[in-house]
Amino acid sequence: MAKDRARPFSRKHRRYWIPVTGGMVLIGVINVIIGFASYQKPSDVHERIIADVPYAPGSGRAPAALPAPTGCAPAITARITADMPGATILACAPDRVSVMRADRQIDLELAGAEIRAVSEHLALPDIPRDVMRAFAIAYPRTIPASAIKRTERGGAPVYQLAFPPGRDHTLATLRADGSVVDVK
Repeated sequence: MAKDRARPFSRKHRRYWIPVTGGMVLIGVINVIIGFASYQKPSDVHERIIADVPYAPGSGRAPAALPAPTGCAPAITARITADMPGATILACAPDRVSVMRADRQIDLELAGAEIRAVSEHLALPDIPRDVMRAFAIAYPRTIPASAIKRTERGGAPVYQLAFPPGRDHTLATLRADGSVVDVK
C-alpha cells in the first residue's frame, strides 16, 4: 500500500492539521504573554563593559607580590616616593628605573637624579581618540598589540603603537594630534 504524501489538505489529513495548527497558535499566544509579563524597559544609562582578565595589562590587578629592587640609590628612591606616591620600584639601573603604579608600568630614564624621559605602558582603552583614529585610518583592520606613551623632558608626548606579529611593520610612532612621526 502506497503512502499518500501529495495531498496534505485532503479530507483524510484534515483531522491532523487543525489540532496541530491550533496547538501552534496556542503556544505562540503563551510566548507573547510571557514576553509581555517579563519585559523590563532598558535603562537610559549606558555602561562600558571592561573584561577583567587577571594580570593582563590594563586589567586593574597588579601582581600580588613584587620583588624588592636591589642597587637603587637612596636619592632616586626618595625622588620616586615623592613624585609618585604609592608606586613600587620594580627594577633599578644607573640610567633607568621601572616603576609599577596601580596597574601601569612606568619606565623612567635618568640623568643623575633628574628624570629625562618617562615611558608609560598603556592599555588599549587608554590610547587617546585622535591617535587611535589616525592609526585605524592608516592601518585598517589592525588592532595594536601594545602601546607606550613616551614623554621627554619639556617635550610633547609621543605614542608608540606596536603592530601584531606577522605584519609588515613593527612599530608606529604618532603625536597626540594623530600625525604619524615614524613607522618601522
